[in-house]
Amino acid sequence: MWQVVLIISPPAVALFLTAALALALTLALWSALAPDRGAPRITARLLLAGWLLLLLVATLTPTQPIGSGDATVWWLPGRELFDPGAQLLPGELSMLVREQIANTALYLPLPLLLRFAAPHWSAAAAFLLGVGLCTAIEATQLLMRAGRIADTGDILCAAAGTILGATLAAAAQQ
Repeated sequence: MWQVVLIISPPAVALFLTAALALALTLALWSALAPDRGAPRITARLLLAGWLLLLLVATLTPTQPIGSGDATVWWLPGRELFDPGAQLLPGELSMLVREQIANTALYLPLPLLLRFAAPHWSAAAAFLLGVGLCTAIEATQLLMRAGRIADTGDILCAAAGTILGATLAAAAQQ
């Protein structure tokens, strides 16, 4: 995931959001033009399955042998910023912000694609799915003890990403 974090910049974020909105508008238009056909829904389901696979690989791939690391949980989101004894090196704050943006972006497509793959799901259900999935991933990272750290900040980022994705999907359907 660190390789992705390094390329995050304002233009990259704008491009990602533009692509997400374009996808939502395309699926909304396609669904409106072909309401009796299942192709838009099937396409959204395939994209959703692919995104879920990418999300799981990105978040659960061990960085060291399973069982060899500590079972670490960061309970206070952004604790690196508020620890009075810790001095951030130049560039660390930027890296922390980029990491949070990447975590938020990782969950944005979930409710967006779910809205078109399964239209009967409400925005609240999509939100709960995104936050629940992230919580399960963080718990798995904790239990795997494979170089990953369970972080409540990641859950907050997932919540922000699912809200943003649900908002884009709703805006596209208007």
